[in-house]
Amino acid sequence: MSTIDPIALSQALIRCPSVTPKDAGALAVLEAALKPLGFVCHRLRFEDAGTAPVENLYARLGTGAPHFCYAGHTDVVPVGDAKAWSTDPFGAEIRGGVLYGRGASDMKSSVAAFAAAAAQLLESGAPKGSISLLITGDGLLTFITTVYGPVATALVMLPT
Repeated sequence: MSTIDPIALSQALIRCPSVTPKDAGALAVLEAALKPLGFVCHRLRFEDAGTAPVENLYARLGTGAPHFCYAGHTDVVPVGDAKAWSTDPFGAEIRGGVLYGRGASDMKSSVAAFAAAAAQLLESGAPKGSISLLITGDGLLTFITTVYGPVATALVMLPT
């Protein structure tokens, strides 16, 4: 079974300059971490009239109930004045035991931590039911429940 280092995955995600609405490869990084665990991944692209398209990832392991869905995002807000940063906003530098970069707290590290936790859970065998990740820059929970069925529990780990 594959394991996931949450720090390394956080750094890989932070190094993707995924300023809304651009994905910049962040979803591909996450998908590459989840597929070896057995997650079936679906890319979903959405756009409304007058808006830029937004890439999304729905990754699910198992098909049974109960279904636990983790909802998160890999897009970030603009850097602003890059000169005001003490590190490269997309450098994912660890200094003094702290990970710096755009998305380190909201919410690329949370996404990486959940993926690592899922990998650790799978080391003890397949869970009863199913687990999924809904990673987006847009609100899709209603869409997912309509297309893929009801979600018993959803976890959104926003620090705000």
